[in-house]
Amino acid sequence: MRDSYERFLDTVNIAPADLFRFGIDEIIAVPVNRATDEWESLKRRVISNEAVIIRSFGRQGSNSRLFQELYEAVFGNENVVIDKTNNAAPTKLLRDFTGFAKTKKNGCEQLRNYQISHVFGRTKNPFAFTAPWNIVYLPKIIDPFTGHEAKGSLSDEFQIQFRTHIYNMFEPLIEDFNSIVTDNNLLSLIGAFIDTIEPADQQARLRTAVNDEFRPITAKTA
Repeated sequence: MRDSYERFLDTVNIAPADLFRFGIDEIIAVPVNRATDEWESLKRRVISNEAVIIRSFGRQGSNSRLFQELYEAVFGNENVVIDKTNNAAPTKLLRDFTGFAKTKKNGCEQLRNYQISHVFGRTKNPFAFTAPWNIVYLPKIIDPFTGHEAKGSLSDEFQIQFRTHIYNMFEPLIEDFNSIVTDNNLLSLIGAFIDTIEPADQQARLRTAVNDEFRPITAKTA
């Protein structure tokens, strides 16, 4: 197997462990105390019919309404908004809570060659898309090891380190999320709504997507 990542690191004489340590050390995350307050606010907004934001679903957002209807049925929330750029809300959250921005903003230190990353995905779940424990700035030089297109042992190794680091940083908040998405009453309501969807192929796609969005998070897996 010829792996370009391995060949690059060999050429520049950098050990994978050193590169990964750099990546972990350079993560910019929301401070834990501020993340705790924002997490409590987000949970309240979801169940109080206030505006919350998710990423679009389906090609060009064609099926986003299914998730919006689901959250209206399950949480009574009629104000679930689709992020117009798929990343505007996370970008604003990181800017407001870290003091760093990728573009010039008053009062913010500007970043260059950093990428916004959803650590655990679940971007169509209103408890996760703008969850302060799920969004970080990551150096772009490391970002190729985190994406869904990354393959091989090096990317697998870094993703485990990356997710474990963030899980350990925000464990109480993430376990609170897990308690929400594993609640039997909630899962029953979600299942009942999905059963009403027609045609059958659309119901199957939604069920698969919802199962992915509402998986509990563990330290070493997405």
